[in-house]
Amino acid sequence: MRPEIPRRPVSHITDTEFEALAFGSERPVLVFFGSRRCKICRQLFPVTEAIAHDFQGRMNVYGVDAGKYRLLFQSLRLRGIPQLVLFLDGEVKLRLGGFHPHPVLVDQLEQWVP
Repeated sequence: MRPEIPRRPVSHITDTEFEALAFGSERPVLVFFGSRRCKICRQLFPVTEAIAHDFQGRMNVYGVDAGKYRLLFQSLRLRGIPQLVLFLDGEVKLRLGGFHPHPVLVDQLEQWVP
């Protein structure tokens, strides 16, 4: 039996909240772009919640419905879902597309998140 990974709920934000929360934050910000209709997104979202738990107090984590906020998705030149985008000091520092296991994401994020 696989041990349960602790998770923290991820708040979904709108396109109008995005700029202030992603670009205006003093902390690193990880944004999950996905859709409920996407099978891989449904698999990655619990991993993203585990990342939110692991980096609590060090990084803010939000979710964006890529289908509902298509213009925002396109403005960031993202292709396909799911996408995880890390913002640091108002700049995109990391983009990860598709499914990645929890340990891989932790390793990638530890390189950027103080």
